[in-house]
Amino acid sequence: MLFLAVFCGFLAENQREHMIEHQREKQFMRSLLKDLESDTANFNRSITVFQSNVKWFDSLRSSIKSPGSPEDILNAYKASTLVQNFSSFNYSDRTIEQLRSAGNFRLIRRTAVSDSIIFYDRYIRHTYLALEKIVEQHSLQLSNMQNDLFDYDVSNSLFSKNLNDRFAVKVDSFPLPLKLLTHNEQQLAHYYNSFGTYRNWCQRIANHSRIARIGATRLIEIIKTQYQL
Repeated sequence: MLFLAVFCGFLAENQREHMIEHQREKQFMRSLLKDLESDTANFNRSITVFQSNVKWFDSLRSSIKSPGSPEDILNAYKASTLVQNFSSFNYSDRTIEQLRSAGNFRLIRRTAVSDSIIFYDRYIRHTYLALEKIVEQHSLQLSNMQNDLFDYDVSNSLFSKNLNDRFAVKVDSFPLPLKLLTHNEQQLAHYYNSFGTYRNWCQRIANHSRIARIGATRLIEIIKTQYQL
């Protein structure tokens, strides 16, 4: 009888631990859903920002390449402000870090869920964030080049406006003289080529933001389906 009582107590304790672990598993999944929703919002913002940079470069590229007239020079100044139109991705990885650092991945009983989390996390860390760093570096390099081409007061006057108002400014209403600091053809050509490279990287990260958003959305669907959340 004593053995039976001890054995039953062991089973009851074991069952209680399993229930606690299952509750913690669901808590982690609810927390992860919030993180993924935050990531999705970040991806949407990145798509908007970087696709906007591509669109404006494509519409102003002739002015950037050969800024001869006052209108071309103003357009080149407008385009130069795009290097500040940057969206930094803030990875919401608090739940994944908790799962990883405390060995809590073992709590995830659904293989499809754990595999999807690992795949998503690897993609963000090793592909998406690495790509964002490259785009940021090109942005900084382009910004440094602009110091030799553009007048600070003119640039600052444009920066004081939001993006839509900035690109709506006309030559006849602009309060400052429109001039470049140099007309060196080689220097301007180098700047144009660098800007084109930056434009291409903006397109790449916009595309990867769409891929990452699909990954986050799919993971949300898998978690909700597997845990009835």
